[in-house]
Amino acid sequence: MQFGLDFLSLDRSYHFFYGHSIIYLVLAAFFVISRIKYNERSNRTSNTYVISKVSNLLLLQCLALGLYSVLNVLIYDFGFLSYSILDRIYLILTFCILFINSICPYYLFIVIRKQIRSIGTFQGIMNRAAFMLVSLFCIVYLVFVLKFIFNSDEIMTNSTGSVLFKIVIFLSLSQFLCFLLTIKDVHLFVSELLHGAFLSKRAALFGLVLFVYGPMLLWPLSIIYLLPIFFISLVSFLFVVHMVSQSRAVSRDFLTGMNNRNELYRYLSRLFEKDDDLTPALNIIFIDINKFKSINDTFGHSQGDKALICMANCLRQSAFSKDCFLSRYAGDEFIIVLRESGENTVQKFIDTLNQKIKQANDTNTDPYRLSVAIGSVSYSEEYDSVEKFIEAADRKMYDRKADSSRSAPSVM
Repeated sequence: MQFGLDFLSLDRSYHFFYGHSIIYLVLAAFFVISRIKYNERSNRTSNTYVISKVSNLLLLQCLALGLYSVLNVLIYDFGFLSYSILDRIYLILTFCILFINSICPYYLFIVIRKQIRSIGTFQGIMNRAAFMLVSLFCIVYLVFVLKFIFNSDEIMTNSTGSVLFKIVIFLSLSQFLCFLLTIKDVHLFVSELLHGAFLSKRAALFGLVLFVYGPMLLWPLSIIYLLPIFFISLVSFLFVVHMVSQSRAVSRDFLTGMNNRNELYRYLSRLFEKDDDLTPALNIIFIDINKFKSINDTFGHSQGDKALICMANCLRQSAFSKDCFLSRYAGDEFIIVLRESGENTVQKFIDTLNQKIKQANDTNTDPYRLSVAIGSVSYSEEYDSVEKFIEAADRKMYDRKADSSRSAPSVM
């Protein structure tokens, strides 16, 4: 008697897709995931938490899929159908794979919310409701699996088994709501990840479809037909997160955490490749800390490092929410690439920065006071290269520096 889905038909459809090729896929995924985990241990990035958690889930899936595929080959290709123990293990692995696939959305829900919003598993109404839902699913699923394993003949003809099976499917699909509820956070995470990683907005949009909305729409197929669609998507997602994170780690300034000079040139080079981006609204702001050498010489390099970090924090607090690229250019020099729009102007950024620096000087107990020289230029056709654009802002900054009398750092 069938209820909802025919396990025999499901098993045959699964065998159609699973064979030697899936074993090779699982082995390849295992080595890729293992290498990613090794690299993350030796070179941690801002996304190490997500990479580590997703890697653990994928390794568990690799184990289950690998064992299942091997048994599939033994039973169907080598005819080991007479061994009841293999049949029992085969059945248990089937339920394990179903369970892992069902739990994936909830797992991603918790990991992504922890990364984006720093919300723990039991914090917030949404997280607690999701935990209660997945706990209920686990209990009902466990009861159903135990009944099926130890009394499969009875459960196939028993109305209770039919009801349990439908509840399992319902709760499994209900867990998908966890992923839908956090789709905004997932979208934000992937958008920030891909920002600056691709050469075009179209490629970034393709990445969002591939890693966010595609797996979301195809997830039910992974549950119903035991296809490794979600598994393959997650492995690809993990690889991209790792590669982009490692690339960004190389492009970040170690001390301040800001974009470094190489990343600045790469960002501007992308802008110079598109005429639509080169308008007078595009500005470069060149900032230099006054008398920075005196801070190092008088108070030591540790205080100099502290001054650089303080300046980086002031820049972050002054930055607009979009179209505002911050970087440490060299030494005590910082460059901001800003596209003016509406109220977001260069002058507003400079005024806010001076205010933040004043607040930092008033609250810090450091034996010096920070001040800066600032020069800015808007794009024009005479700047036909990145170097000329930066040099123009540099000259403006030094002109302002020469015109203004800046006091040397003094002991407070």
